[in-house]
Amino acid sequence: WNYVILDEGHIIKNPSTQRAKSLLEIPCVHRIVISGTPIQNNLKEMWALFYFCCPEVLGDKDEFKSRYESAIIRGNDKNATNREKHTGSTVAKALRERIKPYFLRRMKSEVFLDTGSADDKKLSKKNELIVWLRLTACQRQLYEAFLNSDLVHSSMQGSPLAAITVLKKICDHPLILTKRAAEGILEGMEGMLDNKDMGMVEKMAMNLADMAHDDQALQVGEEVSCKLIFIMSLLRKLLEEGHHVLIFSQTRKMLNLIQEAILLEGYNFLRIDGTTKIAERERIVKDFQEGPGAQIFLLTTQVGGLGLTLTKAARVIVVDPAWNPSTDNQSVDRAYRIGQTKDVIVYRLMTSGTIEEKIYKLQGFQGGLV
Repeated sequence: WNYVILDEGHIIKNPSTQRAKSLLEIPCVHRIVISGTPIQNNLKEMWALFYFCCPEVLGDKDEFKSRYESAIIRGNDKNATNREKHTGSTVAKALRERIKPYFLRRMKSEVFLDTGSADDKKLSKKNELIVWLRLTACQRQLYEAFLNSDLVHSSMQGSPLAAITVLKKICDHPLILTKRAAEGILEGMEGMLDNKDMGMVEKMAMNLADMAHDDQALQVGEEVSCKLIFIMSLLRKLLEEGHHVLIFSQTRKMLNLIQEAILLEGYNFLRIDGTTKIAERERIVKDFQEGPGAQIFLLTTQVGGLGLTLTKAARVIVVDPAWNPSTDNQSVDRAYRIGQTKDVIVYRLMTSGTIEEKIYKLQGFQGGLV
């Protein structure tokens, strides 16, 4: 073949997968990778893309690690000495120079100038607000009870990720942890946990569901979740002002709870999640973009990365932070893309003094790397 072109090329970020190996075996003269997120978690992923396109540029994995990656990571560490910081930034500069001829970067602001007439040559602005929320008494109680439970302490030897998954859910809404919901708690974690961990998460969730039901404190209603209280009060304001709003959550469970609250208020809404059929998806998007109907659009974050254009909305609520900042950014970019004429405001909800604060720091670190 003359050309192999990979769209959404970051899918081969792990070179040991069957998919990456198979693609490498296709005989061809030229290879092109297109990606909005060449770095999602670490530099190795960017190396993998270059290794596919032009392996001679950055050498093999070990060569890349010793020549670039180690020094850059050390320089980014919060305990780095001045010398390490200096070395890190020198090496990062060398890496940028090295890849420059093979790396075309297209910025929205630049592309915007090449399209459209002279009148609308201004890309709208995007304002991101981090909204820090305090857990409700019910959430805090569950959070602390869970942190102090034997299951968590025993998981520290095994897999902390299982415990962290449950803590994240408590930050969203305690009702995600009912007995029935405990089975669906793994949603969105498919790639991250192995079978042993999965068993552990389910066990923890069941245990927590028992704790919650001991005092029968949990009734459906927005009062138990600080996020739901905030979302509903914000929606009232935004809808009055005539805005269209996208609401992203990582799990269908949380979307269901938001959906219930929206129905109780009598608002119209549309929804797409991982279970929505492709044909259906196009119809729903068209309905939102062109129809007179709903001002609210509920989506799961995973669907948010699928190239949907939802520029009718200029307000975006990100309910829970993803481990990976590019996942959240892909969601926001459903609204903030070429064709958006209004300024976009993004509300990222974070609970303070919880695991989400750590995830937020990690996102900042990964953003700094990019």
